[in-house]
Amino acid sequence: MRYGYALILLVRLPALAQYPNPGMTTQQTRVHTEVLEMGHEIPKADDSKAILTFEQSDDPTVIAHPVPQHEPLRAALKAAEKGAHLAKKKQHAEAIAEYRKAVELDPLYFQAWNNLALELNADGKKEEAEQVFRRLIQSNPEHVVVFTNLAALLEDAGRYSEAEAVARQAMKQHSYSFSANFVLGTLLINQGKWTAEAKTKLEYARLRYPRAKSLVEHWPDKAARN
Repeated sequence: MRYGYALILLVRLPALAQYPNPGMTTQQTRVHTEVLEMGHEIPKADDSKAILTFEQSDDPTVIAHPVPQHEPLRAALKAAEKGAHLAKKKQHAEAIAEYRKAVELDPLYFQAWNNLALELNADGKKEEAEQVFRRLIQSNPEHVVVFTNLAALLEDAGRYSEAEAVARQAMKQHSYSFSANFVLGTLLINQGKWTAEAKTKLEYARLRYPRAKSLVEHWPDKAARN
């Protein structure tokens, strides 16, 4: 099961060799979209026990600190499935209505809350989306996806220092998460911070994300001495 990484449109990364110095623009370096484009699907009714597959593989610490299992109520699951279908058709308002129905039926349904926030953001309701993500960070910190989604929302709004703070929260909770390392590393370079810390995060994340590998391999010479 994959879910919860679809905040912004994919931006194609230009050839990094064309930018030999630090200070590439945000659009040129916004490579964390590789994390965000993973989608936010809802499991089928007969697959509700497999909803944590992606985070388990992404974050090895979940083995030691397992994510609490929650099987959604069938009616809530059906509403969320309908919401996911509408979201794929870019019918955001309609998808929001279905996700609201799902969380009303089952207030503990994390994936529906997370996807509701994503659809709110896609429909331009960014303040409400942020509020939902922040509540989820408080109530469900075991899910790295909510931290990376909130960080992406804040960065997309140009609130870089706040986005970085959230990414650092993610690292405290999920230090071995490939996506948390990837998001923090790219957030740093999107702010022109081509630091040893950013490189270290991306070197770890490149085990999963080709774009992190590409950034490390084309690291600017000047930045490498920082």
